[in-house]
Amino acid sequence: MASKFTLDYTGDKEQLLSKIKSAIGEKGILKGDSQLGNFQGSTPLGNIEGSYNIEGDTITVNISDKPFLLSTGMIKDEFEKALKKA
Repeated sequence: MASKFTLDYTGDKEQLLSKIKSAIGEKGILKGDSQLGNFQGSTPLGNIEGSYNIEGDTITVNISDKPFLLSTGMIKDEFEKALKKA
């Protein structure tokens, strides 16, 4: 079940990606650059897959696969927490 959301991030995108990659560690994979890419990872509820696109300060996240019990809102909340730490 696909879903999509956007986030605003005004900081340096290259630094953001390197911090996210190190935060993901062995729990997932992030491939891409400061404009677009894709990711996959595991949660206690199951696997998650998606892609991202960065235009200016807007990050658009497309979730292509996620566990049924994991809402898009929960995923967005986790992305927002990660951006605040970055």
